[in-house]
Amino acid sequence: MGSIPHWKETAQRRREAQLAAIPEEWRLKSIPPDFKDSRYVIERSGVLTPLELEITSTIGARKILRRYEDGSWTCEAVVRAFCKRAALATQLIKCCTELMFEEALSQARDLDRWYADTGEFVGPLHGIPISLKDTHQVRGHDTTVGWVGNIGRPAPDDELTVQQYRSLGAIVYVKTNIPQSLMMSDSYNHVWGQSVNALHKGLISGGSSGGEGALVGARGSVLGIGTDIGGSIRIPAALQGLYGLCPSVGRVPYRESARDQKYIVRPVAGPMSNSLGSVELFMEAYTSLEPWNHDPTILPIPWRGWVVEQVQEKEKLRIGYIVDDDGVKPHPPIARAVRDVVDRLRQAGHDVVAWDASSHVSAYYDLWERAVLADGGARFEELCKMVDEPLIQGMLVGTAETLLSPQQKMELADRIWEYKRGYLERWRESGIDALIMPVTPWVGMRPKVWVKSRQYVGYTALWNLLDYSVLTMPVGNVDQVLDDPDNHNNNNLNEDWKNYDGYRTRGYPDEFNYHMYKELWDEGLVQGLPVNIQIVTGRFGEEKAVGVAKVLEKLGIV
Repeated sequence: MGSIPHWKETAQRRREAQLAAIPEEWRLKSIPPDFKDSRYVIERSGVLTPLELEITSTIGARKILRRYEDGSWTCEAVVRAFCKRAALATQLIKCCTELMFEEALSQARDLDRWYADTGEFVGPLHGIPISLKDTHQVRGHDTTVGWVGNIGRPAPDDELTVQQYRSLGAIVYVKTNIPQSLMMSDSYNHVWGQSVNALHKGLISGGSSGGEGALVGARGSVLGIGTDIGGSIRIPAALQGLYGLCPSVGRVPYRESARDQKYIVRPVAGPMSNSLGSVELFMEAYTSLEPWNHDPTILPIPWRGWVVEQVQEKEKLRIGYIVDDDGVKPHPPIARAVRDVVDRLRQAGHDVVAWDASSHVSAYYDLWERAVLADGGARFEELCKMVDEPLIQGMLVGTAETLLSPQQKMELADRIWEYKRGYLERWRESGIDALIMPVTPWVGMRPKVWVKSRQYVGYTALWNLLDYSVLTMPVGNVDQVLDDPDNHNNNNLNEDWKNYDGYRTRGYPDEFNYHMYKELWDEGLVQGLPVNIQIVTGRFGEEKAVGVAKVLEKLGIV
């Protein structure tokens, strides 16, 4: 037997230190080996008091603020409840990385004293526990981002973003798990292990904000911040039936968004929550700081509540829709969900039109994918070399073959600009208010399968390429009868799916996706899972996306 590599020992010690940071009375006595839904285990563990169960079952941060105002709850009680639930969740589904429970409770007590003395909130997020994707730098804590070589390198100060969140009254209490490179839709790495779905531990939580999606899905957070360069907020949100906003660059703070010499397609940060109201509250609160006076990345655009209202008051919205972009055919529940929303909008008198997605697949492979692989994997190679840590294979990571020279990068950027210009013209001429479509072509996936499937993320990544605002929201669930792939008499299954045969597939990812649905169904892994859609509203269309989502909620779609 050979000795254990040093990097493995370092990672094991860090995981042991995380467990030691959880108070003994917050630890699960045992973990049922066959559990499915983390919420079921958490709520029957006996660790949370009845009040803590009530607090963590709250849908929406605004309700918490109202309880502070009427004196029903204290910040300390709320933060303690979410700290305990996050501790339980991470023991079950490995959603958290850094735990900051003592600091969070200390800040909560300070806020309670402030409120007792003044009768006023310190800011619009007063006492709201906020979880952050591991990419954020918090004073005194590592930012490993899934790399063993980053262990033991705590940040000397809060980054500007975290300082701003604290100034609003928010309380940072955990950071959350991610994939090793941030470049896949499955969140696992050598430091923290495999994050799994809050609703079914046999499935992935998504990525790269997969730990965030899992924590919010397990109700261990009411408001979390993820990041997105190709679907990394929207995919985890969809897999756990949450709301997630991918804004245009310049609306929400994220240091990486400013690095236009590092990225051809720049990443963004955005909120994730179990309620639309919490997403809106976060955007209102953050822009109230006039952050463009402190962060040169942020554009001087306040939250335009009047746009949200204008959308809701419009008698007839014009909505485009995509069921299938010809990249990978969506699983039946996803196609059905989009069609159901289309039908409900038409019944309500709105103008709904099919959208031409014929350019999407080539834009994904020829523009977006080339852009994110342009560095040839150099950044990740350096991170691996720090401690001789192996790179997880199958992620969207560049190689020597994908490396672009400065001239080639400029040429690619020019091609992207031309595509964006043409798409913008088509969007404007169409007169649509929004576009609805799938988030992913699959409703669920087993852990560590994504890297084998060469899976297509064109449904989400196209909008990062275009820098369009997108909101994802839940609109239904996988139905035991309507979505059964074995029932060929089922009129709800589209004809293409029922008549599938091998020679008609669009390549390996499509074929893999088709067979995966049957396998997941036969094993009972996907029945009842949530199904989300995307609401795309163009550049800086965050308010419009929230407004359209409110229209859908009023139609009873959620």
